[in-house]
Amino acid sequence: MTTNIPLPSTQIAQDKSAPKMRFLYPLAAICTAIVFLSPTTGDAQPSAKKLRPDQERAIELALAEVEPAMRPMAREQLATTFGQFSEAQIAMMVAQMKASATAAANTPPPAVEAETVATPEDLAFNKAQYEPVIRKHHAVQTKFDIFANAKIAAYCPSRDQYARFGSAWRYEQGQFVEPSALATWNVETNVTVAGEAYAPQDGRYRFDFSKVRMTFDEKKVDAAIKAVCDKVHAAGRDFLAKVDPVIAKQDWDNAFKLEQWAHGRLEPIRAELKAAYDKLSPGDFTEIQLALMNGTKVR
Repeated sequence: MTTNIPLPSTQIAQDKSAPKMRFLYPLAAICTAIVFLSPTTGDAQPSAKKLRPDQERAIELALAEVEPAMRPMAREQLATTFGQFSEAQIAMMVAQMKASATAAANTPPPAVEAETVATPEDLAFNKAQYEPVIRKHHAVQTKFDIFANAKIAAYCPSRDQYARFGSAWRYEQGQFVEPSALATWNVETNVTVAGEAYAPQDGRYRFDFSKVRMTFDEKKVDAAIKAVCDKVHAAGRDFLAKVDPVIAKQDWDNAFKLEQWAHGRLEPIRAELKAAYDKLSPGDFTEIQLALMNGTKVR
C-alpha cells in the first residue's frame, strides 16, 4: 500500500520531487487517526523541539513499518506531526497501530491450491470435442459467406449505377459494399488457437456447444439481402433525381453536398444488413470460445 502521511495545513509543503514513502497496513491506522484526531484548541500541544517519551515511542512503532531507506525522512515528518498531539491522542494512535499489527499477525495466509496440469490423454479428450465443432462451423461459415456475397452482387447496385461523372468530376451515391467474411482463411489456425488460448489446460472437461449455429436458412438470407438492396436502389434513384438538375447548372458545391447526403443514407441500410447477418448467419467464433472457457471439469 502506498500513501503519504497527511500534514496539518500549518506545515510547509514538501518538495514534489522528494521520493515517496511506502507504508504498510499498520501505518494506515496512523493516517486515519491523524485525520480524525486533529488537535483542538483545548488539547493541542505547543510545537517543541523535544518530544515527549510517548511521542518518541509512537514514532518508533510507526517507523518499524517503513522501509529502512525512508526512515530518516519519515522520522522528521512524523516528529512534526506527532508533536502536535496530546498524550490521549498519541495513546489512541498507538493502540490502533498495535491492534492492526495483531490483526495482521493473526490473519492466516491465503490457501494456495496446488496447480494441476492436464495429461496428454486429458488434452486429447478435450480436443476430440472441440475440433469437430470448429471444423463444421468453419465449413458452414464459408458456405454462408459465398452465398451472401453472391446475393449482394446479384441484388445490389454496382458503383457506377448511381453516379454521374465527366472528364474531371464525379458524384456518386457510393458502392454498397457489405460483404460477409465470417470464415477465417485457415481452419487449422482456428483449431490451434482454440487449443492453446481457450481450451483449459488443467484437466479433462466437457463442453456445451449447443449455442453454436451450424446451419442457416438460405431463403431467409436471400430475402433479407434483397430487401436491403431494394432500399439501396431506391436511395440511388432519389439521389440521381436530385443531383442531375444541380449538375446541369454546374452547381458543384451543392452537387458535393448531395453526394455526402447520399453517402450518409447508406449507413442505416448497412446497419440493417448487419443486423440480419447477426440473426441469420452461423455467427463468428464467439460461441465456441465461450463454450471452451466455461466447460465442466470431470477430472
